[in-house]
Amino acid sequence: MIFSRFASLFIAAALFAACSSPEISGGANPDDLPTPSVNTFDYLVGPGDVLRVNVAGHPALSSGPYRNNAPGSPVDGQGSIQLPYVGSLIVSGKTVHEIKADLQTRLLEYLKRPFVDVSVVEFGSQRIYVMGEVRKPGSFTFDRPITAMQALSLTGGFTDDANREQVALVRGDVTPENIVLFDAEHLNSGGDFALASGDMLFISRHKWAGVGAVARDLIPILQLISVPVGTARDVALFEDIRSR
Repeated sequence: MIFSRFASLFIAAALFAACSSPEISGGANPDDLPTPSVNTFDYLVGPGDVLRVNVAGHPALSSGPYRNNAPGSPVDGQGSIQLPYVGSLIVSGKTVHEIKADLQTRLLEYLKRPFVDVSVVEFGSQRIYVMGEVRKPGSFTFDRPITAMQALSLTGGFTDDANREQVALVRGDVTPENIVLFDAEHLNSGGDFALASGDMLFISRHKWAGVGAVARDLIPILQLISVPVGTARDVALFEDIRSR
C-alpha cells in the first residue's frame, strides 16, 4: 500500500479533552459530517473494538468471557458482534447509544422490557493521515480516539510555507460534501475536535477558493498514482501538491 512508504508509525501524544467544533469556512456544514467525540458515548464503533453488552438480570444474553474472563464482544472485520440468542449484530459506524437501541429492539423477541447497557472496553486501531505542509507527514495509528490538535502535534509542526488558516479535513470520498476547511489557530482556543478512523488532514501552501478546489487538487493525484478516488483515506503521498 502507498502509505507503507512511511516506515514507522508514531505514538500518540497525551490526550486532551475535546471541545466544540472548529471554525469552518466554505463547503459542507460540519454538522452534516459524522463527527465523533472522544466521549465514548458519541464514539463511532469500528472493527477491532471490543464492546461490553450487559442485559440487566439476564447474564445469558450479555457478553460472554473475552479476555482474562472479563466480559466482552469483539467487533469483527465485517463490523459485527456475536451475542447469545441475538446472533450477529452490525455495530460498525454506530454509537453505543444506537447499538443499545438496536439491541433492545432485537431482545423484545425474548424479553418484555429489556434494559441494555453498552460500553466500549477496548478501542481498536484508529488510523489517521496527515499530509502536505507538515514536517513529518504520514499515517498514524492509535488505540483510542484522537483530536485534530493531537494528530497535528505528531507531525513536528507546520512547514514555513503552510497555510494554517485552511486545513482540509477529508472524511470518506474526495467530494466537496466530505471536505471541510478549518483554521488551525482555533484548535488552541477551544476549537479542537475528534477525528474518526480513516480521516485525512491535508495542509497546502496556497489558499483554496473553497472545498471544491480541494477536491480538484486531490483527485488528479489519486488518479495519477492509480488509486481509486474513493479511497483517499489510504493515500499518504501528495508530493505534487507539496511542491507547488
